[in-house]
Amino acid sequence: MDAALARARALMLANQGSAVAHRLLGELHYSAAVRAACGEGTPGERKAAAAPHLRVARDALAEARRLAPDCVDVAAALGDALAASRMYAEAEAEFRRAQTIRRPSDPALHNAAYGMYEGYEHERDPAFAGERVREARGRARASYARMTVEELLPIAVRKVLDAGRQLGAAEGRKRAKLVAETFPNLARAQHLQAYMDLEFVRSLDAAIDKRPFLRRTLAMAERAARAFPRSPVIASFHARLLFVLGEYDAAERECRRALDMKEPDDPQMDCIPAWSIGGENRGARLVSLACEFHELLNKILVAASDYWDSMSGESQRDGFLRLRFDVLQDEYRKVDRSCAFAMSDVRSFVEEHKAWRFWDCPICDRKKFVESGLLLSHMCNKHPRAVLPRLQSLLDRTTLGDEALESDDSLDGVTFCEDSAEQDMICFSKSSDVFKWLFYAPSSGVGAKPFPELLEQKREKGCMLLESIKDKLKTLPADKSSTEFSEALPRIRELWNEFLKASVLDYRGAILTLARSFLWRELKKCMTEDPELAAKKISATDIDAVFTKEVEPSRAEEDRETGDNKQPSQADGALMVSGDYEESDVDVKDESYEKPENNMESSDPAISVAEGNNDLYAKLDILDIDAKISENNQESEVQVEGESSVAMVTNTELSDPATNMAESRNDLDAKSNF
Repeated sequence: MDAALARARALMLANQGSAVAHRLLGELHYSAAVRAACGEGTPGERKAAAAPHLRVARDALAEARRLAPDCVDVAAALGDALAASRMYAEAEAEFRRAQTIRRPSDPALHNAAYGMYEGYEHERDPAFAGERVREARGRARASYARMTVEELLPIAVRKVLDAGRQLGAAEGRKRAKLVAETFPNLARAQHLQAYMDLEFVRSLDAAIDKRPFLRRTLAMAERAARAFPRSPVIASFHARLLFVLGEYDAAERECRRALDMKEPDDPQMDCIPAWSIGGENRGARLVSLACEFHELLNKILVAASDYWDSMSGESQRDGFLRLRFDVLQDEYRKVDRSCAFAMSDVRSFVEEHKAWRFWDCPICDRKKFVESGLLLSHMCNKHPRAVLPRLQSLLDRTTLGDEALESDDSLDGVTFCEDSAEQDMICFSKSSDVFKWLFYAPSSGVGAKPFPELLEQKREKGCMLLESIKDKLKTLPADKSSTEFSEALPRIRELWNEFLKASVLDYRGAILTLARSFLWRELKKCMTEDPELAAKKISATDIDAVFTKEVEPSRAEEDRETGDNKQPSQADGALMVSGDYEESDVDVKDESYEKPENNMESSDPAISVAEGNNDLYAKLDILDIDAKISENNQESEVQVEGESSVAMVTNTELSDPATNMAESRNDLDAKSNF
C-alpha cells in the first residue's frame, strides 16, 4: 500500500493539472484510511492512524473537483471522504451538488479505474457515459442517505435528549417535533417525537392525571406504527402505551403483530436512546425485543386474572358462564363462512348419541363412530387392504374400549342450557378447569380453525398411524406363542391407542376454542370499559412500571468510543467506501450524457429524506444548546425519574477541525509526504 501511495503521489506531482491523478491519490488515501480504521489497536489509535490519510484524501479530491467541477463521480468521492472525516455540512453540500450538476461530464474521463480490468473495457465506451453518470449519482444518493441515517439523525437524537435533560422535558418535546418534521420518512425520528412527548407527560406534576396527555402521545405512536409497520421498536412503544391506557385488547394485537413480522427492521436503527437494545447482532436484538412483547402479554394476562377475581359471581355468570349459540356461530364465521360447523348440529349429535366425541373413518370419511370398536370393524370390513382384518383379533376389550382415551378435565364443564327467552346456550361450570383454560393459562395467540381443516388433520394423522400398524402386522409371526409375537404385540396395541387419541374429535374442544377467542376479547373489553378503571388516574409510577430503561445512554456512548460494544459503529463505519453499499436500481428517464439527471423519487425512505430536505445539517444546528439558555433554565429543569444522563455531543466533538479546502497544490504535496 505504501508503494502505491508513493507512486500516486509522484504521478500527481508530475501531472498537477490532471483531475485523474488527484482523484487517484485521493481514492488511494481514502482506502488507506479505511484499512487503518479497521486495523488493530484501540479506537483512538485507529482513528489517529486514519486521520492523515483522510486529510490527504480530502485535499486531493477537492483539487480534483476544482479541475473537474462537472464530474458527479468526483463529487460523490469527495462527499464520502468528508463524511468519513465527520465534516457533515461539507459532505451534505457535496452530495447535493452531485445531484444538481447540469451538464455532467463522463466519470470515465476522471477516474483511472474505469475499464482497468480485462473484460470491462466497455466501461470507457462513450456510448455508456449516461449510465456511468446515473451510477455515480446513485452512489452519491446512497452515501447521503447512509450519512443521514447513521450520523445526522443520531446526532439530532442525542441533542434532543440532552436538551430534555438540561432544559426540561417541554423544550425536549419541542425539539423532537422539529426532528420529526425534518426526517419524516425515518422511523427513529418519529419514535423520538413520541418518546419525548412521553417524557414530558412523565414530568408533569404528580397531582395531574396523565391519561388525557397520554392520548396525544398515543396518537403519535399510532401514526408511527402505521407509517413503519416493520419497526418492532415502534410496535413495542405503541403496545406498552396501549397497556398503560388500559386498552388491553389493542395492546395484545400489537404484540401479536410485532411477533408475526416477516422481515422486521433491525431494532438498533430505531431505538431511543441509541444502543439501548442489547445484542451482538440483529437476531439477538430481535430476540431481546420478543422477550419484551411476551412480558407485556403476561402483564395483560395477570391484569385479566385479577379483574376476573374481582368480579361478582352474578357478573361472571351473566357475562361469561353462558354463551348463546348464535354468538359462537358468528365467531366461527370469522374463520370459515361455510356451513361446515353448526351449533344446532352439535346439539342434535350429542342428544342422539349421548356423546361429545367421535371418529371419522380416515379412509372413506362416510360415517361418524362414537365407539372405537365399531370404527375398527368398519375399517377391517370395508378397507381390508388398508387395515388388515387380523388386527381385530389382536386387540382386547380394554384396548378397544374408550377407556384407552385419557379424559380432558377442562372439557367436563361444558353443557347445554337455555336462557329465559328459550335461546340455546352453552354453559360453563366455574368449578371446572374450563376457566383456567380460558383465562389463566398463558394466551398462545392461536385462534380457531375451520372445522374441515381440523377433520383433515385428524384424518392425515390417523392414516399415518394405520400405515405403521399395517407394516407391523405384515412382519408379525403367525405363531402367537413365539417370542417375536409377544415382543411385537405391545407395540401394535400402543400404535392403536395412539391412533384413537390422534384421530378422535371432541366437539367440546372446538366449542371451547371458539369461546376462548370470544370471551378473552370480551373480558379485555370489559376491563377497558369499566367506569371505575377508566376514572382511575394514571401516574408517572404507572408509566415507569411499563416503560423501563434497559441501557444507560451514557454507557452506550462510552461503549461506542471504547469499542466494548461489538456492534458496528459509524465511528468506524463512516470510513466505508461507497462501493460496499448495495444500491437499489435507479431508473432515470430521458437522461443523456449531456443533460442533467431528472430528480426521481426513491422508494428508500432514507434516500427520500435526503432528497426531500435542504441543508439537513444546518437544521440540526438549531438543536444546539446555548450555554446561557441552559443556565437560565436550570431552575425549570425536569429530572425524569429513572432517566440516565445523555452524553452531550457538541459541534467540536462531531468532526475533526476543518481543513482549508482552498490550500495550494504545494501544501497538498507537503501533506502527502507524511
